[in-house]
Amino acid sequence: MAQPQSVEDNLEDSADGVEHVLESAAEQTRVSFDKLVDWVSQDSGDFATAMGVALGFLIAGLVLRQIVILAKSRTEDYSFLNIILGAFKRVGWFTFLIVGLLIGVEFSEAPRQLRNTLHILTTVVLIFEVAGILNSMLVDLVYRRTLRRGENTKSIQTGMAMVRAAIGVIVWSIALLLILDNINVDVTALIAGLGIGGIAIGLAAQGMFTDLFAGLAIVFDKPFRRGDFIVFGDHLGEIEEIGLKTTRVRALSGEQIIITNSNLLDETIQNFQRLHERRWLFRLGVIYQTTPEALAAIPDWIKEIIEGQERVRFERAHFADYGASSLDFEIVCHILSQDYDAFMDIRHAINLAIFKRFADEGVSFAYPTRTLMMARSDGSVFDYEAEGEPAPSASS
Repeated sequence: MAQPQSVEDNLEDSADGVEHVLESAAEQTRVSFDKLVDWVSQDSGDFATAMGVALGFLIAGLVLRQIVILAKSRTEDYSFLNIILGAFKRVGWFTFLIVGLLIGVEFSEAPRQLRNTLHILTTVVLIFEVAGILNSMLVDLVYRRTLRRGENTKSIQTGMAMVRAAIGVIVWSIALLLILDNINVDVTALIAGLGIGGIAIGLAAQGMFTDLFAGLAIVFDKPFRRGDFIVFGDHLGEIEEIGLKTTRVRALSGEQIIITNSNLLDETIQNFQRLHERRWLFRLGVIYQTTPEALAAIPDWIKEIIEGQERVRFERAHFADYGASSLDFEIVCHILSQDYDAFMDIRHAINLAIFKRFADEGVSFAYPTRTLMMARSDGSVFDYEAEGEPAPSASS
C-alpha cells in the first residue's frame, strides 16, 4: 500500500507545479508577443479597431466610476448603498482596459494564442478585483454593524484591525488558489498540505485563538467597556484596558488584576456602569412597648422622609414581622443614580432623618434582649416585685 504523502512532499509537489506553469507561461507570452507583432504588421486596421474598442470601454468605465464616486459622496456613511458604491469605486483603470482589450480582440481576427493569453490575463485580473471588492465589502459591513452597536472606541479600532486581517487572509487565500487553478496548477496537493499544517498550528495555538476570539467578542458584543465598574468571581474593579488576549482591571484596593478574556467571559459579570438606578431594601425594628398608633404611623413617617430626598423614588414601607426582640418594618426605595458615592450619601441622609424622627416621636429602636422568668417548684412564675423582694442581678 502506498504511504500517504507528508506535508513537505505536498508543498514540494505544488512548488514544482508552479515552477512548470511559470515556465509554460513565459513561453506562451513569448509566442503571443510574436503573434501580436505579426497581426499588427499584417492587419493594422483590424488591430486599430480592437484598440478603439478597448479605449472606448476604458473611457466608459472611468466615466461610470466617476459617477459612482459622486453618488457615494451623497449617501450616508457606511449605509448599505454606500458600501456597494464604495466597493465599485475600487475597480482600477487597468481592469477596464484589459476587459476592453478582450472584447476588442474577440470581435477581430486576432491570433488564437493572443486570445488565450488575454483570456488568462483577464481571468487573473478579475479574480483580483472581485477579491478586493469582496474584502472591502465584508470589512465595511462589519464596521457598519459595529457603529450601529456603539461609538468608535480604541478597542473597536483594535478589533477591526484583527477582523480586517482575518478577512484579508481568507479572501486572498481563496483568490490565490483560484488563480493557480486557472493557470493549470494542481492545487489539490497544496490545499492538502496547507490543511494538515493549519490543523497542526491550530491545535498548538488553541489557547491563544480562544483568547483572541473572546477578545473580539468583548470588543463587538461589548458586555463592558473601558471605565466600567464590574464584579466577576471574587473580584471587583474598574476596566482599565481591553486587549485581544487579556483584560486589565484596577481593583478597589489598588492592585491591577490581569485576566485572560476567555476566563473572564466564563464568569458571571455584574456591570454596575449599566445600572440606571439602585434598589435599596432595608429593615428596622422597634421595641414591643411601642404603641399601636405609633406602629401605624411609622410607614407614613418613613415615606415622608424618603420622598423629601432628591433623586429617590419611594416604593413601600410595611410592618413586616414579629421578631424575637423587635417589631420589624421592611422598606424599599430606589436611588436614581448609578454613582455609588451618591447612593451612600442618600442612605446616610435617610438613616439620620429616620433616627431623628423616631427620637422626636418617642419611639425606641429595638436591640437583642432576653427576659429571664423565675418559676416556683409548682411551675408558677415568681414575681419578685409582687413579693417585695429584690430581683437577682446578672452577676449574682
